[in-house]
Order: sequence, then C-alpha cells, then structure tokens
Amino acid sequence: MMLPSFSYICISNHIMRKPLFFLLFILSIHTYGATGILLDKIDAIVDDKIILRSDIENQLDLMTLRGAEEDKNRCQLLQHLVYNKILTTQALHDSLPLANEEVEDELTRKINYFISVAGSKEAFEEYYHKTVEQIKEDYREDIKEQMLASRMRNKIVGDIKVTPSEVKAFFDKLAKDSLPYFNATIELQQIVMKPHVSPEQQKAAKDKAQGILERVKNGESFDLLASLYSEDIASAQQGGLLDWAQRGSYVKEFEGAAFKLKAGETSNLVETPFGYHIIQMVERRGDMIQVRHILIRPKSTSKDAEYAQLKLDSIRDDILAGKISFFQAVKNFSQDDASKNVGGSLLNAETGGTLLEVNKIDPNLYLMVDTLSMGSISKPMMYQADDGTPAFRIVKLMSKTEPHIADIKVDYDKMQNAAKSDKEEQVLQRWYSKNLKKTYLMISDDYTGCEALRSLVTK
Repeated sequence: MMLPSFSYICISNHIMRKPLFFLLFILSIHTYGATGILLDKIDAIVDDKIILRSDIENQLDLMTLRGAEEDKNRCQLLQHLVYNKILTTQALHDSLPLANEEVEDELTRKINYFISVAGSKEAFEEYYHKTVEQIKEDYREDIKEQMLASRMRNKIVGDIKVTPSEVKAFFDKLAKDSLPYFNATIELQQIVMKPHVSPEQQKAAKDKAQGILERVKNGESFDLLASLYSEDIASAQQGGLLDWAQRGSYVKEFEGAAFKLKAGETSNLVETPFGYHIIQMVERRGDMIQVRHILIRPKSTSKDAEYAQLKLDSIRDDILAGKISFFQAVKNFSQDDASKNVGGSLLNAETGGTLLEVNKIDPNLYLMVDTLSMGSISKPMMYQADDGTPAFRIVKLMSKTEPHIADIKVDYDKMQNAAKSDKEEQVLQRWYSKNLKKTYLMISDDYTGCEALRSLVTK
C-alpha cells in the first residue's frame, strides 16, 4: 500500500513520535505552523513505527557533512531505515539486551566523530543551529534503534561461515571485466629507538610546566596559556580542549588525575609518558569527560638522538650478522608498544590487519622501503612517533604486492570476506522477505521513483 503524499504532521517546536492510531487519524490533513511553514511529514510506517521526513533529513545532514551526494542516498536511506525498523521490532520481541549506558556511550562516540569532521564543537552546532545536547536528544532514539537492529542482524548472520569451495564459486561468478582493482600493498615490521632524555632536560620541562601552572592558579586564562605554550599542537589550537572521552581512553596517569577533578577545577602537574600535563575539567557525565590540558614535553639533545641512532644501527648489524633474530630484537629493544606487542608489525588503522596500502602510508616511510628487497632491513631513519616525539626506526619488508586486478591466489582473504558478506546479504534478504509478509508497511508516494522501495510494498 502507498501512503498519500499529502500526509503531514506538525508538532509545535519539535518533533514528537505519536501512536499509530493518532497518525492514521491525521494522514489526510495538511497541517502547518503559525508561519505557514510545513514542519514535518511521514515518509513511511512500519508496523507501529514511524519514519518521518525529519529522520531522513537528519541522516542526510550527517552524510552531507561527510561529503555524500544527497539524491543518490535518499532512496537507499529510506530502504535501510525500513529494514532497521523490522530488525528492531524483532529485537524487542526477542528481548535482546541493550543497556541505556551503552546507548549513551555510542551516541557520544558518534557525536564526537562528527564534531571532529566539522572541525570543532562550535562549527558542528552552527551547522545544525542546535546545541550538542539538543542534537543528542534528536538522535538518542535513532541510535538505540540502530544498536538493536545491529544486534538482531548479528543474531541472524553471526554464525555464517564460508568454505574454500564457496569462496572459489563466488570468485568464479564475478564478471571478468568487473573484477575489483587492488592498490599496491606492503607488510612491514619495525624496531623503534627513542632518544634518551637527560635528567637536566626532564627538570627543565617540569620547571616550565610548573611556572605555567602557577600562572593558571594566579588567574590567567587557561585557554590562552594552552594556545601559547602547549606542545600538543592539535588541542592547543582549541585552547587545550580535548574531545569527549570515556573512561579507558587516556593513559592511566592522565585519567587518574582527570577523573578526580570537578567542573572548572585544575590539577597539579601530572607526569605521563608524553610529558608534564596541567588538566582542567570542563564537564563530566558519568564515565565520560571533557577536559582541557597543557602539555610540556622534555626535550632530547642532539647527542641523545645520535646515541639512539648508533644504538639502533648496532642492533641492525647484529641482526644481519645472525647474532639475533629480528623478532627477538623487537622483543628486547623496540620502544614502540603498539608494534612491539604484535612482533614489530605495523598495523593498518582502518582494518586492524598488517596489509598497508602504499598510497595511504607516510610518504617518508614509503621512500624508506621502496628500494628494499623482500626480507631486507632498512638503515635507521628519524621519524615522528605517535606521541609526537622524535624517534628512530629500522624497517623490515615482509611482503609486497603491485597494483593488480583481483586474483584469488593473491587476494584469497579479501575474496573470502567478500564471499562471506555476499552470503550474509542473501540470508538477510530471505529473512526480510519472510518478515515483510507479516509487516504492516506504507511508504509515501514521493518515493514511487525508487525501484527497491516499490518492490517492498508488493511483497
């Protein structure tokens, strides 16, 4: 069945979800605000759940913020929301667990992501013409439904696996002229050595930080001092402001001091592996905090850097001479915990795997390994570590692929994932088809041009 295109709902200054019987009562009524501006419209009804035009617009706003094309996504978005409503209904029927705290954590995480995309909290609020709290209120129920739908989806497809024969069958079905193209990739292992910082340099950094702390205590602007002196460049540009973060996000020394503070309170000096911090609490909500900080890093000298480079060069010589394996040298000497804990492997931040796309890695790192043969080790080179401090590393080339059309022998893992996703989608589509037969569904005739949506109401 199709929903008349003139079905509107106007609700004072904000959108409220009404019971189905009330919505059906007003389906044929044009309702406008005092200004004559149409405030909202029903785009679909799925059982007792309503999808308003504002639901679509809110999602499209976020997609536009990320640079997506609105027209191409509107039909797909409504289809996705319809499917999510069906999944959510079943999740509630099956009483799948979901705590309010989980919803709040996910809501905050998503809002923080879009704040980072917008550039700042102020820019995000200006884009929406609402405060962050108002935006959260708009999205809280949507996030809850998305999480329930996701859990229901996992319940349906969570145990699905694919066999090697299924992977081959999936690959063989792909049209040869439409096989995916994969960029060049490399796998690397590293040993990192950081220049030692002398006690004199430690004291100099601590004294500088203490002096700034005294100025804060004497009433000078924390924001201004952070922008002038903090060596965490990214937050310094925001007056020291860090994004909202949940417990467990920061190193233990920083977090322990931060969670003891009340709103507006400033800490004493806090020493972490990054240096000396002054922390000011902005706001706390349960296990979520937003703080400002000023960071002063102890500086190493040129002699310290030279010693680290020579030490790493000596370790490389021992590996090449067979006195120690690369793996053992990682375990004994590397000072980068992230790679040390996985045998020295550099991990892909997007996938969590060890394959790095050449066009996405640091150009200086690529130049470092471009001329290496398989299994060879680079000479020490200085780079900026994740904590912003200078460090040296040697890198071992473990594997390398050239740009190529998909090949099941080379790209089996990728084809396996694609085959699994395809199998999951088939199972989901069968599940949707079965449940659509017992689902009350109406879609606005504004979407008659969407083939996928037309097919839904005929099932």
